[in-house]
Amino acid sequence: MGVEIMKTIQQITFILIFLISFIPTFSQQNELTGLKFTGLPLVSFSTDDGFGYGVRIYGTYYEEGYAPFKFQTYGQFYQTTKGFEYHEFSLDSLKFLGSPFRVRMNVGIERYLNAQYYGYSNFQDIPRQRKIKAGELAINENYQSTATLYKVNESITLNTNYLANPNPFDLSNYNKSEKELRESQDKYFNYDSIKPFFTITTEDFIGNTNFKWFAGIRLQRYKIQSYENDVDKGQFYPNLKTKIDHEKPTGYDATIKPRYVNTIRLAFAYDSRPRIRELNPNDGIFTDIHYEGSGKATGANYTFNRFTLTWRQYIEILSDIFKPMDRELVFAYRIQTQKTDGDVPFFEAGRIYTMRESALGLGGNSGIRGYPANQFVDRVIGVFNTELRFTSFRVSALGGIDFVILAYYDVGRVAPSYKEFAFKDFHRAAGGGIRLVWQRNTIINISYGRSQYESNGNFSFNHMF
Repeated sequence: MGVEIMKTIQQITFILIFLISFIPTFSQQNELTGLKFTGLPLVSFSTDDGFGYGVRIYGTYYEEGYAPFKFQTYGQFYQTTKGFEYHEFSLDSLKFLGSPFRVRMNVGIERYLNAQYYGYSNFQDIPRQRKIKAGELAINENYQSTATLYKVNESITLNTNYLANPNPFDLSNYNKSEKELRESQDKYFNYDSIKPFFTITTEDFIGNTNFKWFAGIRLQRYKIQSYENDVDKGQFYPNLKTKIDHEKPTGYDATIKPRYVNTIRLAFAYDSRPRIRELNPNDGIFTDIHYEGSGKATGANYTFNRFTLTWRQYIEILSDIFKPMDRELVFAYRIQTQKTDGDVPFFEAGRIYTMRESALGLGGNSGIRGYPANQFVDRVIGVFNTELRFTSFRVSALGGIDFVILAYYDVGRVAPSYKEFAFKDFHRAAGGGIRLVWQRNTIINISYGRSQYESNGNFSFNHMF
């Protein structure tokens, strides 16, 4: 499986570079001034989401005195074969409308046709979860009262009643087949989430220091749909109750009618990264403490508080060796912890937000990159990510592209409280890939990670941190 995914990533990389070479709207200059466009066909693969397709068009305006740019905007259409959709328009403007403030705005819609809910725990039987989804292990309504005697094929399974009454027309002689188990419970850990959203943030450095403040709002409306009793395309048997139907966690009421999760966001940060290389740093520290609050005052249906502390550092190593060769080797790491209090809904419980980043639990493309998204969720999280980024070569075409070879190692865990957070039982994953740094501020990430039980392929934008 891992070899197949790596071949897929290699193919996507080749296709992406090939398609980029035919896009005519880009600057051919190394000097970045004025408005530049970078547009990307979104040919992608993710273990969580399947194969994806779409397009993202960037417009970036460069002007002396503004770093990393004066403003950057993009529009995106994107969807995947496993039902993930993310359509968005974004604006990032320094000194917005002549003010001293940097303003970011995002509006769009996100749909997870197969959003994951595994419950709250650091200790999960992942092989058992895999067997449940594959129909190899019966759960809940599919448990049999009579022991299985013999599986004739995937559609017929005899039970021990057959020994006393070998009548092929007696239905009590048959247990539910492997096909029925698979089709009726393969959505057990999934639900459908539809979320239109709008976010706006503003920030500024404090005087001539590296300290900055940050404030913003996040407006979201969630519609959650259970798969209970649905018959999936190409299948015959309806789905059983799913995990959210059995547990009915906080937020289950969003299956009845849409619910709002509107939050205010505040942060204080220290950022010594080179301004012109904010998105692809080779030096400096970026640390922030981020608060997010939801409640009646914000027009939300749930009340909770979320505190996130993140430390990121970037260190260029062996520069005496690589700089004369026009190469660069950067060691980057991130230490992150988060605590959530209150009645956070299950579809928000795994969200990790900072000034710049977001993730879905300790898994997926932004947590421990070898597990599915939302694999590990609880009120307290801790994660340590490390990366080696080697700029192997550069080309001047299309305004300039740096090819960065990536290797990474991630470790982390969750717990109900800091008191119960122990420095053991960590989950680990390692992987690598390639990143393309295009015209300095468009970063394309293609990578693959592997953990003890799972693997995760990824196509996304920007460095993880």
